[in-house]
Amino acid sequence: MKRILFFLLFIPFISKADVFDDVVTTIKTNNSDAVTKFLNANVEITLLETESLCSKAQAEQMLKKFFDKYPSKVITIKHRGASAQGAKYAIASYETASGLKLRLYIFMKDNLIHELKVERE
Repeated sequence: MKRILFFLLFIPFISKADVFDDVVTTIKTNNSDAVTKFLNANVEITLLETESLCSKAQAEQMLKKFFDKYPSKVITIKHRGASAQGAKYAIASYETASGLKLRLYIFMKDNLIHELKVERE
């Protein structure tokens, strides 16, 4: 009986995927429209040399151009963390189809991306 109770209590923790897993899976599709569902109304975005504080619609256009030029092949989360105030962040490696290696930073509050940064490794 104790084993069954233990198992039932921890099912929600085992089956719940981290929001970063969902974000990375979506970024892997190279679909800027799909990524925007995770964006805050205003987002700070840095894509290599281009940096901007922009609306969700502007960020989508920037991501579309970026994905067209640098489509992802492999994205792997290397580190994730959270603050006491509820902010979360993740650092991932981003390898393009051409073999270029980039670093991806994602900063979220309330499960929405407030900052997305891609830079060369």
